[in-house]
Amino acid sequence: MQPVGPRRGTVAQERAAQPFAVVDIGSNSIRLVVYERLCRAPIALFNEKSVCALGKGVATTGRLGSPEIDSALHALRRFAHIAGALQAGEIEYVATDAVRRAENGAEFLAEAERAAGRPIIVLSGREEAHAAAMGVAYSFHEPQGVVGDLGGGSVDLSTVAPSGPGTIYGSLPIGTLPVTRMLLEDRAATAAFVDAHLATVPWLAGAATGSRFYVVGGGWRALARVRLAMTDTPLKVVHDYRLSADEAVRLGRSIAGLDNEELQTVPGMPGRRLETVRAAALLLERVVRRLEPERVVFSAFGLREGRAFARLAAGELAIDPLLAGAWDFGANRSRLPEIGSAMGQWTASLFAGETSSQHRLRMAVCEVSDSAWREHPAFRAREAFYRMAQYPFIGIDHAERAFLAYAVFIRYEGSPDDLFIRPLLSLLAEPDRRRAELLGVALQLGYRISAAVPELLRTSRLWRAGDELRLHLPAPDAAPDPEILRPRLRAVAKALGLTRTKVLTAA
Repeated sequence: MQPVGPRRGTVAQERAAQPFAVVDIGSNSIRLVVYERLCRAPIALFNEKSVCALGKGVATTGRLGSPEIDSALHALRRFAHIAGALQAGEIEYVATDAVRRAENGAEFLAEAERAAGRPIIVLSGREEAHAAAMGVAYSFHEPQGVVGDLGGGSVDLSTVAPSGPGTIYGSLPIGTLPVTRMLLEDRAATAAFVDAHLATVPWLAGAATGSRFYVVGGGWRALARVRLAMTDTPLKVVHDYRLSADEAVRLGRSIAGLDNEELQTVPGMPGRRLETVRAAALLLERVVRRLEPERVVFSAFGLREGRAFARLAAGELAIDPLLAGAWDFGANRSRLPEIGSAMGQWTASLFAGETSSQHRLRMAVCEVSDSAWREHPAFRAREAFYRMAQYPFIGIDHAERAFLAYAVFIRYEGSPDDLFIRPLLSLLAEPDRRRAELLGVALQLGYRISAAVPELLRTSRLWRAGDELRLHLPAPDAAPDPEILRPRLRAVAKALGLTRTKVLTAA
């Protein structure tokens, strides 16, 4: 997947802004997610789950239980009302392991379709794994490794590469529900049971060596939240949160070894996951040991987003998800939607020799750089900083989030010495911090010259000539007062390590 930017006039940009919904009927929970629209960087308009434990008895009785069926049907009726009220243009219902394996799965499916008022697709193990891999493949920048999707009834594993999902997969009946039941009896026997199932898929042994294991599913995301709450990590964002393999093994082992009373005292522990979190922890430990990854990476995107991505054309999927999300964010909040791309072109001369990764990040900053103009001037920099750090952009890691937030903070004339931002700056290496400061002060200058109007910006040019920074203003009558212009020009020169500036006004 190449870092292609969003293009005006593509299907993604011209598609009617109609919500798209997915209802995922899982073994443990049923979840409705309504996205603002079907696009390259989807944002959830509404997200709710109902813990029905539909697959609770499948492993022992082979059937879906009556109380669980009643709970599931109620959830489906509620979700159908909500999706309709939100005017979702398309609603996709999918069912997974429990419905697929239960003896009375077809009977439940008929009742469920009546409750939903729509057909329900029962995914095979391969389709589950592929959908989760799609969710990861198109929400990370050039992913490489193995995707694991933990559900109530199964663990689905597949490969992923920068070009997209791979064709190798495995679906194993070792989800949180059966493993939770076994853990109540014997932890060592449960670990051996999990290992035996993993051994039935030969390609898993060392499959992520030198690459990454992308973990998907609510149980594993709960462990990420616990880890974030237990540490001084300055950014509490699950997507692209990373651990070493050893850290992931220790996390899994420590949580799996706690009893219910101890679990309730763990920081960040979600109450609705107490029953199954020990199983999720043990599974994380055993799968990581089997795969031997260099890094474990948590993903907020999975099966549901994968089903949405599968509806997009190849050209849309080729768009860089960070740039698509940044353009959507900036275009909806900037005074003029074209100012972001104009700033990207205008600042390019200051960043000669930038890598493709640095280029995409600079362009993302430029796309969102006019998004806080409505905020009160006294709070603009801080508000922009916090929003950029926490906003659900995809295709961006935590250090890149820090860069994005810091560059926009400087653009809004925030002070590098502000204690408010210091914790997050610890994620940035010194060269990246200096680069963010250069971009921020260049944007300060560009917005002062242009008044956020792309046509005015394009009449000027900023570049480095030897040991001098030069600014060409062919329309001097439109230039800011020297008292406003010169300090901003000097700030850019200082960030470049230059001491001389020159303003050229000849046509």
